[in-house]
Amino acid sequence: MRQQYQRRRRPRHWVLLGILVVILVLLLSGGYAIHKATHPFNQAQIHAEKVARNSGHLTKTTQFYWTNLDTTYYTVAGTNKAKQNVYAIVPKTGKNVTVLKQSDGMSRNVALKKAWQRNPKKVLSAALSIFNGKPAWQISYLSQSGKLCYLTLQYSNGKVLQQISNL
Repeated sequence: MRQQYQRRRRPRHWVLLGILVVILVLLLSGGYAIHKATHPFNQAQIHAEKVARNSGHLTKTTQFYWTNLDTTYYTVAGTNKAKQNVYAIVPKTGKNVTVLKQSDGMSRNVALKKAWQRNPKKVLSAALSIFNGKPAWQISYLSQSGKLCYLTLQYSNGKVLQQISNL
């Protein structure tokens, strides 16, 4: 009788061990997939921050934005050696970095407020970039009908430079 009890009990341990192994494999696979998916973003951020520190003389970075419409730009927000809050707009090539004082233009929050005035369903992104040779906030959002829209606002005064609706 005792042998029968032990025989029944052993498979339960193997089943539990098998379930734990499957869960462990799923967790490790998920972590690896997340790492692979975020790797390009992380590499771009590291590259942009390095260029911004060297070319833009940033000593501290606080935010990172990535835009990719016609040309890829990375924007790094931070402070420079003179303790001024600045944006460094870095082209993907890493050359011709544009450095702007944050006080000389519209903040990201003001740009987002202007986008929310258009009554979007959801704002997808807001990033500082270069548009027609000038710094501009590029905001993408979904309209109430779920269509993709883009809004480009001039950095210095908030003027609408381009609006693309219902893509």
